[in-house]
Amino acid sequence: CSGGLSEGSEAKAKKSRSSRSSRAGLLFPVSRVDRQLRSGRFAERFGARAPVYLAAVLQWVTRETVGAAGEISKKSKQRCISPSHLQAAVRKSALLKRLLRGGVPRRGGRAVPRSQRAASRPKKETTESKKR
Repeated sequence: CSGGLSEGSEAKAKKSRSSRSSRAGLLFPVSRVDRQLRSGRFAERFGARAPVYLAAVLQWVTRETVGAAGEISKKSKQRCISPSHLQAAVRKSALLKRLLRGGVPRRGGRAVPRSQRAASRPKKETTESKKR
């Protein structure tokens, strides 16, 4: 009888060896998202599906952003995606713009592509408006 129990536990161990990311069909690490949620103290409790859902959302946002930035870099005939391509992709997409309301954080360098910089005119104040 004891042999039957060990066989069952071995079969159970073999089934659970796949990662939570692979079981959910995701590329983003569900376990790492789970660990960050727990260490971040965002809530006292959360369900087992919460890190899976959050990893799926992060993967979707990344795929949309990088896909749009890749198209922009192709149009500008460049092989690498630069930060300006990512910013332009977020500005272009209505969904990403609404999701990232604060915009993409800048870290030095030029934030606006050259073509858009030349097209935008700086607003000049007239002397009449200054006097009022």
